[in-house]
Parts: sequence; structure tokens; C-alpha cells
Amino acid sequence: MSVTSVIGLQWGDEAKGKIVDLLTQEHDIVVRYQGGNNAGHTVQFQGETYKMSLLPTGLLHPHCQAVVATGMVINPKALLEELDDIVRRRGPVDGRLLISNRAHVVFPYHMAEEAVLENRRREDAIGTTMRGIGPCYRDKAGRTHGIRVGDLYYPETLRERLQEIVAYKNTILKALDPEFQPLEADAVFEEYTSYAQRMRPYVGDTTAFLLGALDQRKRILFEGAQGSLLDIDHGTFPYVTSSNSSGCGIHSGSGVPERAITRMIGVIKAYTTRVGGGPFPTELHDEIGQHIRDVGQEYGTVTGRPRRCGWFDA
Repeated sequence: MSVTSVIGLQWGDEAKGKIVDLLTQEHDIVVRYQGGNNAGHTVQFQGETYKMSLLPTGLLHPHCQAVVATGMVINPKALLEELDDIVRRRGPVDGRLLISNRAHVVFPYHMAEEAVLENRRREDAIGTTMRGIGPCYRDKAGRTHGIRVGDLYYPETLRERLQEIVAYKNTILKALDPEFQPLEADAVFEEYTSYAQRMRPYVGDTTAFLLGALDQRKRILFEGAQGSLLDIDHGTFPYVTSSNSSGCGIHSGSGVPERAITRMIGVIKAYTTRVGGGPFPTELHDEIGQHIRDVGQEYGTVTGRPRRCGWFDA
């Protein structure tokens, strides 16, 4: 049995996706377990370029099962757009994609909340991607307003919960930003129930699936997102992401125990980059930094933002 994890050891963008793509040939299952569509992996596969934000890169390989595990937060619209692109170019993925019914769902009010809060911070802004990831994780921890993928399949309960949640979010956001345009709970309900129907064939219990795969001695590859220095507990807080992006997140995000991991691979590159705010001791603000950015194509996969560049820092 081979259970491998690939994580970034810097502030993300270390080319983890390329390493995962190379290792996929040796594995039966590839798992994403934390983050959302705030992180992206650019992969070259059979002469084509794919930008993956939510789906594991293993989905490009016909022999491989792809798992979107419990620790992720999912924007259904973004996930389906990504899936549609893969199906259009590579054909159906029937039976090879499993999405956790316990993963939390990103809603429009999460994105609105993040935008309002970031704008209010002004020069102290964290530098988020505005994808609503942090507010979704906040609602997950707060429990009262968290909605999971499995909840999308109980329409009456979902409608009632959205009526309550959207009214609450509208009140808060209007108080923070008088120009905020309130959301309509019924419109959100209709939009997300349509996404749920399209996702239904792929939704299931990923924890049970992965534990069963261990019993069957399947070869599993865990695909980390972002980097260890962005870990919410062990990174450069508060300029971090909202999940455990170091090796600590594998077990809580997937349900697979630590003892099952047989190989941990940390990825770094020859210089350092980061996106958004926060400390960066070796950052270059001159033509050398710009040269690194241009030659290394250091622009965000998800946002297109230019990355801050500097010397390697051990």
C-alpha cells in the first residue's frame, strides 16, 4: 500500500500540481482535502493546459478516482464549470469522481461578506481572493449558518434555512456597507438546488470510501493546496488561508488517520513568492523581482494577480 501526500512548503504556488500529476501514474486515487476555489493548480496534460481549482488533477487520468473530501468548501457553480471543461475536452468521468456530502458549501453571501470586510480593512486588508472561502469556513466553525453538500438534497429544510440565513446576512452586510444590494433567499435556493441536481451522481460519503480503499490497499495520493506558511494555525497569521494547508490538514480534511501516510513530499521552488498581504523578508521590489515574475510566469492561476517575488528563504 502506498499513501503519499504532496504539500507546499512556502506560501503556495510551488508547482504542487505538476508533481501530483507526475505521481498520479503510481496511484489509484487522488484526494483534495482542504481549501476551495481560492487555490489553483496549472497542469499540462497530453499537450493541453488545465487550471484546476476544486477538482483533483487525477481526474485527467482515465485510471484514477478523484475525491473531493470533507475538509473542502465547495462553490458548486465553480466546480461544475471546471467539470464541464474536463468533460468537454476529455469525455465523461462517470464513476471516477466522488464529492463529500459533508463538505461545506460556498454561497453568494459568503463572497459578498468577504468583499465588504476586505474593503473596510483598506490598507490592512489580508489580500483574499474574494471567493468567499474564509466566511464559509467561519460559518462551518460557527455551525448555525453552515450548510453542507448533503443538505442541498432536503429542499424544504434548505429553503427554511436560507430564508433565515440570507435575512441575517443582509442585515449585517447592509449595516457594514449602505450600498450593499440585499440577496433574495428564493433566488439563492433555486440556483443552488439546480446545482445540486447536477452534482447528485457524484455525491457520497468520501470518508467511508477512503477508509475502505485503505483496507483494499489502494494507492492514495493527497493533493495539498496553498502552502505550509499559509496554514491558519502554523502560518504567518493573520495573513494566511482559512484551512490547515500544511500536512496537519490531511487527517481532519479527509478522515484518513496519520499512521496511514507512508510518504510525505514537500515542494519548494528556487525562489519565493506569495500573493496578498503579509511578511516577506526577501521580497524584491526592483527589476530583478519583475524579471523573476515575468520569466516564472508568476501570476495567479485563479485570480491572475501578479505574485510578489523574492529570493529563496530557508
